[in-house]
Amino acid sequence: MATVYAAVTSLMGTIQLISQSTSDLQEDHKEHLKLLYDKVGSMLEFLDTNSNNEPMKDLLKQVKDVAHKVEDEVESHIQREAQKKLLKMLQRVFHLPTNAHSRLLMILQRAIKDIDSVNKELMKLRENNMRAGNCSLGASTSSQSNALTLENEMVGYNIEQELMLGQLRGHSSQLEVISIFGMGGIGKSTFAKRIFFDPSIVSFFDVRAWIVVSKDYSIRRMLLSLLQDAIGVDEEADKKSDGEQPNRLQKSDGELEDGLQKIDDALADRLQKSLKGRRYLIVVDDIWSTEAWDEIKLWFPDNSNRSRILLTTRDMNVAQYASFPNDPFPMRLLKPKESWHLFCQKAFGKKGCPTEVENVARVVIENCQGLPLIISVVAGTLSSKRTLDAWREVAQSVSSLVNLDDYERCSGVLSLSYSYLPSHLKACFLYFGVFPKASEISVKKLIRLWVAEGLLELKGLEELEKLGSSLLHDLIDKSLVVVSKRSLDGKTKTCRIHDLLHDLCLREAEKENLLYVVNPSIAKGHRTVFPKGRQWVSLHSARGFSSPFRFGDLTHSKTRSLHISFTKSIDYLALRLNHFKLLRVLDLEKVGFHNLPREIVHLVSLRYLAMIVRTIPKDLPISKLWNLQTFVFPQYFPNTCHTIYLSNEIWEMSQLRHLHSSKIYLNSPPKVSANEVKYRVLENLQSVYGLSPCCCTKEIFEGIKKVKKLGIFGKNDEYDG
Repeated sequence: MATVYAAVTSLMGTIQLISQSTSDLQEDHKEHLKLLYDKVGSMLEFLDTNSNNEPMKDLLKQVKDVAHKVEDEVESHIQREAQKKLLKMLQRVFHLPTNAHSRLLMILQRAIKDIDSVNKELMKLRENNMRAGNCSLGASTSSQSNALTLENEMVGYNIEQELMLGQLRGHSSQLEVISIFGMGGIGKSTFAKRIFFDPSIVSFFDVRAWIVVSKDYSIRRMLLSLLQDAIGVDEEADKKSDGEQPNRLQKSDGELEDGLQKIDDALADRLQKSLKGRRYLIVVDDIWSTEAWDEIKLWFPDNSNRSRILLTTRDMNVAQYASFPNDPFPMRLLKPKESWHLFCQKAFGKKGCPTEVENVARVVIENCQGLPLIISVVAGTLSSKRTLDAWREVAQSVSSLVNLDDYERCSGVLSLSYSYLPSHLKACFLYFGVFPKASEISVKKLIRLWVAEGLLELKGLEELEKLGSSLLHDLIDKSLVVVSKRSLDGKTKTCRIHDLLHDLCLREAEKENLLYVVNPSIAKGHRTVFPKGRQWVSLHSARGFSSPFRFGDLTHSKTRSLHISFTKSIDYLALRLNHFKLLRVLDLEKVGFHNLPREIVHLVSLRYLAMIVRTIPKDLPISKLWNLQTFVFPQYFPNTCHTIYLSNEIWEMSQLRHLHSSKIYLNSPPKVSANEVKYRVLENLQSVYGLSPCCCTKEIFEGIKKVKKLGIFGKNDEYDG
């Protein structure tokens, strides 16, 4: 169960944060918190035990239920008392009347008793399940170094590559559209990427650009992505277009749609002009319908200069419709030798296949039937298996799926690979489901969300980002996540997952009662009522989404994170933000508000907050957000933005790690005491972006001296003096 490990680590993190953030805890509370932390931590060693037997599954469910129950009770207690007392400084949240201390103590004592009971049962089962006699294969064959060298390599298709390169560099002056089609997981995008980065292609075309269409596509995102590649337009244009959102609350839907259409038309016109007279190659990846192609093809002028469009699709009809003047290119399955080479490359790197597992490996390869995605994922799964018995178990599971049709077999093998993931990776992998399909995901944002959700085992705040990066590379090594972009120093900047793996995330998260994603096609025209008890709720960007929605009380009481990624009009009153008592993540990165909603400060459990705002009221007691780690609040128009002034309460937010905006002004930090020259320091602050030059004083830099990344934003005259 993916959520077991996450539930345990989340509870441990909550206990530790409470212990660190409050200096007024009574001595008996400190002792009980430490005891509870140790006992909860002792459960982690059981979580990777073979859970195929029913008693273990039942016990793991008990572990999850107990962890959730304890965390809900502790956080609810803190939230209630904080609201009741309206404390000026929530770091003193436990400075409460005796009866409140008694209630907390009773919660902790009951939790310790419950966890002791579960631990005893786990110990018994562990003793009964001890196995011996497995032949070790030595050290793990997986290494993070493989991710750097192998992530975009492709095996086979050498003849096809030469033919494709010849067609793209052909002498025909007219604009040609070349379509590649085949089932999901067969390697269309990887093949297109291999062509895209071929040195002869890089030197031949003036402009190369890549867009991912997918089933639920966004015209504006595709246009912005093309402009980024064509003329270097950055995400400011996206933010600028989204900047119209705060006024949407005063506009009718018709006016809103007209305004957004004008923005899209202007971007399309800008793209056409930027491509005029230049030889370009555009990759249109993963297109699902002829209607989508009819919209997209209008953006690309025929310059009679040998420009080309390379298109990938699962639908042969779409490929035939779009291809011009030649027939589409069908993607074939890998041959046996190619399959073996790809498997060995992914599973063993340059070491080669150990002789003791070769026979088992060849059986696995045969049953993958030449599908590259399946071969890569199974190889990633087996790369970390250390015993011959473990290899045989995986091989038997893959063999059982051989008689299914292609899609079912592909889904089945991916599910098997997910089930073999270590417990600490499962919830991190499922979290990709909160993002829309085909998203290119910022690694920094992903890891900060993992941290906020409590998916990482807390080993000291300094190590959280490093741990998150290590876990992400584990998923990359297992071919479950693909690197999209790297920074200049070689670090992973953005990543994505295959559509079939995204489908897997949604299916498994549904089974775990963990995630709910709004389905626009079902919701359209009807009021959407969210199911009960989901921890993660995500409203994805989708064409045609216009239905109203509402949250029930049980949704409010259990939801830990809310993600809204579409840019249509939203009435924040419909969100009833103040009802999400235990919300940790509020990701409204594309949604704008005139002011930061006052209801936000009641969400004392909030750890991650992102939304577009124009101002933050000076009298808003933001220090109530004492758990907040990441605070992202860009403005509407980055090029013409005014300064957002933050009150002195920002210096009381001791857990703050990342503070990002378009332009912010900080007042000097208060002194530690009236008689001292020392200033208060935000000890955990790692990054600040958008700092106004006007407030760059010695006192400010003293208060943020632990910052590792600093971005200062201002006009030229603001840097004078």
